[in-house]
Amino acid sequence: MIRLKRTFVAVAATTAMIGLAACSSAQDGSSGDDAKYTYASDASDAKQLEGAKLASTLGTVKPEKDYRVAVILKALTNQYWQGIEKGAEAAAKDFGIDVTVQAASSESAQTEQLTIAQTLTGQKFDAYVIAPESTSNLTPALRTMKSQGAPVVNVDDARVAATTYVGPNHELNGIQAAAEFAKEFPAGGKVAQVEGQAGSSAAILRIKGFKEGVAKAGNLDLVASVPGDWDGDKAFAATQQIIQQHPDVKGIYANNDTMAIGVAKAVKASGKKISVIGTDGVPEAIAGVRAGNFTATVSPLPYWEGYWAVEAAVRHLEGQDVPAWIVAPAQLITADNVDEFYDNAGLVLTDLFSE
Repeated sequence: MIRLKRTFVAVAATTAMIGLAACSSAQDGSSGDDAKYTYASDASDAKQLEGAKLASTLGTVKPEKDYRVAVILKALTNQYWQGIEKGAEAAAKDFGIDVTVQAASSESAQTEQLTIAQTLTGQKFDAYVIAPESTSNLTPALRTMKSQGAPVVNVDDARVAATTYVGPNHELNGIQAAAEFAKEFPAGGKVAQVEGQAGSSAAILRIKGFKEGVAKAGNLDLVASVPGDWDGDKAFAATQQIIQQHPDVKGIYANNDTMAIGVAKAVKASGKKISVIGTDGVPEAIAGVRAGNFTATVSPLPYWEGYWAVEAAVRHLEGQDVPAWIVAPAQLITADNVDEFYDNAGLVLTDLFSE
């Protein structure tokens, strides 16, 4: 049985799924009355289970077949997706299955990602794990996956009508960041936000969550919320502009760590003392937390997202009743707790959960 070795903040969403608009998945809910799998993980009432409780709730699983699972990620140029890849490969080894991981060249190469997905569906894998670059770019491939009667696990971003979604409530990432700023600045202060790619589910929810968190705090003033498009260079330029227009800004939240790294570089160049919070928990950001360049990063523990995604696919293939939402944490990583979750290289500890 897998047990949790360290305490972590799962911050699981309620049944109402804070901030997640109800999705109409009736047309894609299944591929027919006799379908083995349903495809409604984006529904507002999706049944939830924390990833850390998968094995303790559903029991151990030993695949009876040599399953083949295709994993289609956004871009392996980002350390975050590299972490998810590592988790997926570790799960493949643990469960004795074959996993093929492919990704687009960038997080904005939507057509390229679709081509990759269509090529893999042509090879008819037993199950698919997908992280679409938008809520619609993989729609043609997703239709093929469903027509094949395969389970589809949607990991982390771009909520689509899949069999199971594995990831955090992204709105909570922004809420956590705002709460940390409110705690850090009890007398109040100006804060800003650098936004992710337009159209990304994760960006939309993180933006919304941060704004809601700022409003709830009562002692923070959001003076800017500008695009960064998941890009470190754009975030650097955006931060320079924010600091020029608001020289007394006290904190800046970036919707992902790639951008937060750019924010931190701009802050350092300015010579000012400005708190930086990111999201994802990539190695460079973890190093920044340890060095004091980052106040925090909000991490869903990407290694475990990848692991749980492949595990969910295996459990579906073995006929288990897997919930529609496997909840990853929205864990605030600070200098006080970083060693509980990350090793010296900035990688998520692989023994957070053990037999």
